[in-house]
Amino acid sequence: MKKIYLLAGALVGGFALNAQVAITQSVAAQNDRNDVRPVTKKVQSTEKVEGQQWWANGFDQLSDWNQTTGTGHTSGDWAIINALPANITGQQASYQWPATFANSSGNYAMINSDAAGSGQNQDAYFEFTGNIDLSGAGNAPMYLTFAEYYRHYYDQNFVEVSNDGGLNWTIFQVNPDTEVPVNTNCVASEVETVNITPAKGTGPWTNQVKIRFHYIGAWDWFWGVDDVKIVEAWNNDIKVTNWYQATDVATTWGVDYYHIPASQSAFPGLTFGAKANNNGGANQAAVTLNATATGGYTGTSAAVAIAATATDTLSISTPYIPTGLGTKTINLTTGIGSATDANLANNQTSMDVFVTNYEYSRDNNVASGSISNVSSQPNQPLEIGNEMEIFNNMTVTNIKLRLATQGSAAVGSEYLAKIYLLDQTAGTYNYLAETAISTVTSTTATWASLPISGGPVTLNAGDIVLVTACHFGGATEVRFAYAQNTYEQSVIGYLADASLFSLTQPNAIMIRLSDDPSGAVTEVENTIGMSVYPNPAINQATVSFAVNNAATASVNVTDLTGKVVYTSALGAVNGAQKVTLNTESLTNGVYMVNVIVDGTVSTQKLIVRK
Repeated sequence: MKKIYLLAGALVGGFALNAQVAITQSVAAQNDRNDVRPVTKKVQSTEKVEGQQWWANGFDQLSDWNQTTGTGHTSGDWAIINALPANITGQQASYQWPATFANSSGNYAMINSDAAGSGQNQDAYFEFTGNIDLSGAGNAPMYLTFAEYYRHYYDQNFVEVSNDGGLNWTIFQVNPDTEVPVNTNCVASEVETVNITPAKGTGPWTNQVKIRFHYIGAWDWFWGVDDVKIVEAWNNDIKVTNWYQATDVATTWGVDYYHIPASQSAFPGLTFGAKANNNGGANQAAVTLNATATGGYTGTSAAVAIAATATDTLSISTPYIPTGLGTKTINLTTGIGSATDANLANNQTSMDVFVTNYEYSRDNNVASGSISNVSSQPNQPLEIGNEMEIFNNMTVTNIKLRLATQGSAAVGSEYLAKIYLLDQTAGTYNYLAETAISTVTSTTATWASLPISGGPVTLNAGDIVLVTACHFGGATEVRFAYAQNTYEQSVIGYLADASLFSLTQPNAIMIRLSDDPSGAVTEVENTIGMSVYPNPAINQATVSFAVNNAATASVNVTDLTGKVVYTSALGAVNGAQKVTLNTESLTNGVYMVNVIVDGTVSTQKLIVRK
């Protein structure tokens, strides 16, 4: 594996819950090429901006640009090229020529940190060699726009602008970790728009404007740019860099939930928030966040004044309480009073939550990558999961866990899930229960449903639990899927030495509590070709099986309490057998059909649904 980092030290921020937990360290996930995922940041519109285009460059002339600083690598530093390097295209099939780079001569600028190699540090500028004359623009607000293509790891990307021939520079970071999580690819046709107006200072624009791109990395991935332009900015353009969803806590920066079971009827609802940047040229006196959702819900934040180029947060405090089973869609957008936002593409979104029969989770059902371990822990056991709140008493029968695509050597490896209960006074997690151990049977990504060992466990209203996916280490570790980017200290686990940790730049682990009563029962291995059909059954079901030699057989059906609701002694049998079960007298629910042949039991679940 490549690029393993350990980020230890003080933790940033705190839980959005009622207790602080003593966590010994914060670590980075152990990422590799199998973890690649698309970026979730909002892509800028490629529509023409209002106002005049003052300057453009498509890297047609090699002499226009120069790497002014660097570490002298033999390969990988800033260069003007016209094809993606082989070390990039050979590693990931999705790395293809971006359409946004075909608008000019075909040349573009790229820094290839992967090619620099292990142990190499890059701190390199790529600067336009001439001066750009913006003196005719006066004090007009300006955008710098450019097409870009990247895979982000732990690198940092900047645009820097000078209004005095390079004596002083104003720095603008692009693709920060809050918008582009670690190990993330850009989306196709991405265009970045940066409001560079602060670079002019208190006076007007001059004829000595300079621009440069700045990359800091250490054997990271790559960043390509093309079609660089300076254009007059829109007056009205609110850009949202982060959207938030949370339970109804003090702010909208709490723990997010996406699957809410019917049993959690006291669920307090969801609130919403956004981090909004005024990317236009005009100050905005009344920026709001607005939400509408399935069921007629509407919510609006308090109005916030945001000056040009400034950033502030918006919070809707009225909770949305989803009701009725099914998918609930929440639409979010910002408003700026009576004015019209010139670019709606970067300030509106939608999210779905799911009211389910049984499942409770914090993942949004979209697998975006996987984790097999954390930094400094290769081949060691791992527990990793999400913290969750319980609002009604809940009888957990099983834990549902998403396995990612596995390496072939992981087939046969064992895994399980555990539940820890938070002592909200001591701030410690106490072991509560675990599932039966299961085994990886395929390299294909799949959901696994793991029954609680020893039977269902009850969680009480007000409990806070940590639900973890666990493996036992080994040369090829089991890979667990994760979903959307989430908050620091909400993805927590245990290292091999039993020390508690949280992930830096975490993603929600795809692990779910379930109170499905059928999940408490495990089917017994079928050794006789047993089949039960139709399943679900309405009025009757057929049980078929076969024995190779004469044997004594019987069939019985039990409910989930173990009570026998049907029995039939078949006596001596040989060959193929069929038994008809009359289910008309049975109530809706889950039953276990048991075939006993010379004392050996085969069991399958039967669902009765009328």
